[in-house]
Amino acid sequence: MSERRYRTSLDCYDPNADRHPLPTYPWGEAPEHLFTRRQLREAGLCPGRQPAVAQMLRPRQRRPTDPLRAWLYDGHHATEKRTPTLAQHRAIRAMNRAHRICDTCDRDVGYRIPKTPPLHGECLDCHDTRTQPAAA
Repeated sequence: MSERRYRTSLDCYDPNADRHPLPTYPWGEAPEHLFTRRQLREAGLCPGRQPAVAQMLRPRQRRPTDPLRAWLYDGHHATEKRTPTLAQHRAIRAMNRAHRICDTCDRDVGYRIPKTPPLHGECLDCHDTRTQPAAA
């Protein structure tokens, strides 16, 4: 059995879920009450614990068997986004501060220092002095 090909937006239209596991709409043609995660986030909402109730598909020329997909959530069941508490804000600030401190010179350099190569937790100044050959 060959894989299903999505060549036009009509191949992506299945509102009764006859061919797909969820109701499926072409890109941008979903009913008014269904939203993507991004649309919910822009409205200050989140899906809550509800699963996706539908999907939007858009055909791709280079990969006709793998269309672009967006999950849709019911706007009637969306909940307000949670706001972080004061303690959570403090914890985030402390974590960011810890990532700005150089392992070698122990100073706050003002930017996040990667723990991965080539810096390995060192600020740029310490890394440059360690890796540059001594001037004669």
